[in-house]
Amino acid sequence: MKFEELTASVPSLRDELATKGLVTVRGVETVDDGQLLAFAESFSDAEPPDPKVLAWDFGTIMRMKYDPDAANYLFSNERVPLHWDGAFHREARYLLFFCDSSTGDGGDTVFVDTTAILRDASPEEVSRWEGVTLTYTTEKKAHYGGTFSTRVVRSHPFYPDRKILRFAEVVETKLNPVQLDIDGTDDPGFYAELEGRVLDPKYRALHSWLPGDVVIVDNHAFLHGRTPLGKNTGRSFRRIQIL
Repeated sequence: MKFEELTASVPSLRDELATKGLVTVRGVETVDDGQLLAFAESFSDAEPPDPKVLAWDFGTIMRMKYDPDAANYLFSNERVPLHWDGAFHREARYLLFFCDSSTGDGGDTVFVDTTAILRDASPEEVSRWEGVTLTYTTEKKAHYGGTFSTRVVRSHPFYPDRKILRFAEVVETKLNPVQLDIDGTDDPGFYAELEGRVLDPKYRALHSWLPGDVVIVDNHAFLHGRTPLGKNTGRSFRRIQIL
């Protein structure tokens, strides 16, 4: 697909994001960073002087690829536990990924629809979860770090009538582990209960990457993670966090 065709489809892609929260386009021609950034910004409703995309110390475009000397698990060969982006800094509205290199054999991205989990949960379960606060802590070895707290159940900031689940798996790897403290419940099975929900295949979409793939996901409604890279250590993509 020509990149011009992709940019022309922004209105329909925005509509699809509003209803489904996850869109995928395959076979897009290679684009430079400037074109990709302009495309990403077209999904933001932010008005000047507010930025349309999130900037970190590395800039607005993050290159995700394997590093044998990685200090953080995101760049390792390991599985990446389910999480959402920006929790330690500023939560993005959408995440945009453009795949530059991949064999499609390993390193699949896992997307989990938390709005669906909450729609299927009983009123009693939702009420119980609403009373719980999670606090995550990690050392800054990459672009993020520190401590943050969140209610388990929150309203979607752009669709207040939708409930979202704010639960990330504990990161136990030696590469930048993340610790979790739970307040608001004495149930020793609380973590396992929620982990079981987010790992349920019913709510999971698995994306096997190929060059030219473009994926845009609602970072509030969905969690995401990654299967181990395996032999697919050449897998790389660019990621932009849209505000």
